[in-house]
Amino acid sequence: MTITVDKRIYSDSVISKAVYWLSDDFSIVRHLIDDSLEEITATALPDVAETEFETRLIQSLNDFKLRQIVADETRDIKTILYAKAFAENEDLSEEDIHD
Repeated sequence: MTITVDKRIYSDSVISKAVYWLSDDFSIVRHLIDDSLEEITATALPDVAETEFETRLIQSLNDFKLRQIVADETRDIKTILYAKAFAENEDLSEEDIHD
């Protein structure tokens, strides 16, 4: 089964994570069509229905995309919390922490 994924929607990192999580059940080959499209071809390993691939890939892509969004949106908060946790100066404020 072959599926085309739009890289403008799903980053390479998201695609890589989704493919990795499916690699126990499918043999997967990735092929870049152009800068914005990637073709993913999968062959089911024994005891796995090949028809599951599209559904599981889409679920994985959406899951990892959401995880990436949450990580991006909470990065600054995590940085502030880490800095405050390990800072010797108890008067540390958000203005003291810069990317």
